[in-house]
Amino acid sequence: MKILLQAFLCFILLWLSIHCNLNAQSPAKVDSLLFKYETSLDDSVRIASLIEIANYYSSTNLSLSFQYADQALEIAKHSRNNQFHSQALMAIGNICFFQGLLDISFQHYYKALEINKELGSNNGIANALTNLGGVLLQLMKFDEAKGYFHEALPIFIDLAGKRGDTIPPFQVISIYNNLGIVHENLNEYNQAIDYYHRGISLAKRLPHQQKNLAMLHNNLGSIHMKMGEFVEAHKNMNAALRIRKEINDKGGEASSYRMLGILYKSQQHYEKALENFYNGYSLATVVGSTSILSSISDQLFEIFNSLNQSDSSLKYHILSKDYSDKLKGEETLREFTKMELTSQFQEKENIRLMEQKRQKLRHLFTAILLLLIAVILGLLYVLSQNRLRRLSLLNNNIQLASEKAALEKETLAKELEIKDKELTTNVIYQIRKNELIQSIVEKLMANRHSFKKENQNLVEELIKELGMYKDDSIWMEFETRFHQVHNQFYEKLNEICPDLSPNERRLCAFLRLNMSTKEISSITGQSLRSIDVARTRLRKKLNLTNSDLGLIEYLSGI
Repeated sequence: MKILLQAFLCFILLWLSIHCNLNAQSPAKVDSLLFKYETSLDDSVRIASLIEIANYYSSTNLSLSFQYADQALEIAKHSRNNQFHSQALMAIGNICFFQGLLDISFQHYYKALEINKELGSNNGIANALTNLGGVLLQLMKFDEAKGYFHEALPIFIDLAGKRGDTIPPFQVISIYNNLGIVHENLNEYNQAIDYYHRGISLAKRLPHQQKNLAMLHNNLGSIHMKMGEFVEAHKNMNAALRIRKEINDKGGEASSYRMLGILYKSQQHYEKALENFYNGYSLATVVGSTSILSSISDQLFEIFNSLNQSDSSLKYHILSKDYSDKLKGEETLREFTKMELTSQFQEKENIRLMEQKRQKLRHLFTAILLLLIAVILGLLYVLSQNRLRRLSLLNNNIQLASEKAALEKETLAKELEIKDKELTTNVIYQIRKNELIQSIVEKLMANRHSFKKENQNLVEELIKELGMYKDDSIWMEFETRFHQVHNQFYEKLNEICPDLSPNERRLCAFLRLNMSTKEISSITGQSLRSIDVARTRLRKKLNLTNSDLGLIEYLSGI
């Protein structure tokens, strides 16, 4: 019971420190917020309006409250604004925490923590850590809760220092109180008392912290009572009662009277215990706090039972049972509501998971499609590169073949030129040899009578021998060898002009060998004039009279 009470008190402080409660506001305010939500185009305004409406319904209609908060979350998600997303997650976490849906609350706070870490928002991180610690405290996971509180505490203090504040923010009061509760439940009483004192000191320095200050005094009085330090317990519990009277906190007063009654009862001061219990009972009836009424009824039953006052004992036993049944009914109703909300949340979570799965499948399909496209494009690229390489190789081969052909042509041309020169040289040699022999023969013939008679026979023999060395078939040999070098020349020449005479054909051969008129004259023995006339006649037969094309150039092209 003590743990549950402390956790409840911790929760109230946590709720006040992170949550703007609208329960005191009128339905007109809700209508105004709805109008603002429906008419505004600003996502931040719409989300803030929905969160405030959700907070308004958090203690009267949990299902409706959750719907508005969830609607705010959906808008925040679609806005792709992480700050809005974090605010909506915190709002749902607060509502679920307030109604005891701790697992759902933890999930939303943790998501908010991750988003704030991405944003680098230290204030958001600290608030989320504090709330996560509060959930774990409710779940009685004290060591884990302590870790979150200790992680959040320096962040809040550091933020205050950066703002130039000499006093830590009000959230630190909540952390000190929660750490006090953690250490108290871990039986670390001295550390718990230290944190309660820190909280009290800070609450006195900050404005509008009377409720928190009263709660800290009440918790501190409770731990002193547990330790048997009744003077300190009385001091702190009375301080809490005094503050609650000053701020007219009827529910808080009822709780303080209940605690004082328990304190006096533990000392067996039954008269003062009854006085405080009656005062608390009266106030709890006014504010309608069934839990306090049930607790006080139990205490009154125990006192009257120990005093053997059976009538009063029976009366409060019956009242205790009635309140207990009422609490069970309220708890059952809350459980049904929690089950309904948990079912809604689970259904929504299942839908979200299914959507995530579909999204993953779509992404997987898209990835596979893109991969296939990439593979196809890659294959096309490889094929195109191979084709380009083949074309390049083909072009290179063609170029090499062309260069080879050109080289072969050049080589053939050089060989042909060499053969032409050899042929010309040979013809000239043969002709000049014949001319020399003829000249010698003619001279011997002309002067043979001037030789002595005994030598004339020798001269005759020399003339005969020289005549034997004279080659009369020189022209046939020339044409044969020329035909071997230029095997198609005479055929093409005959196709162009079939009525050429042998001398004209021979002149064409000389010109094809690029021989000058003087060289032809020396070979044939004709005069230069005769050869020029022959060339003119040949141009006419070859239809070159009115052409600028040279005779040698024309014949070289055949």
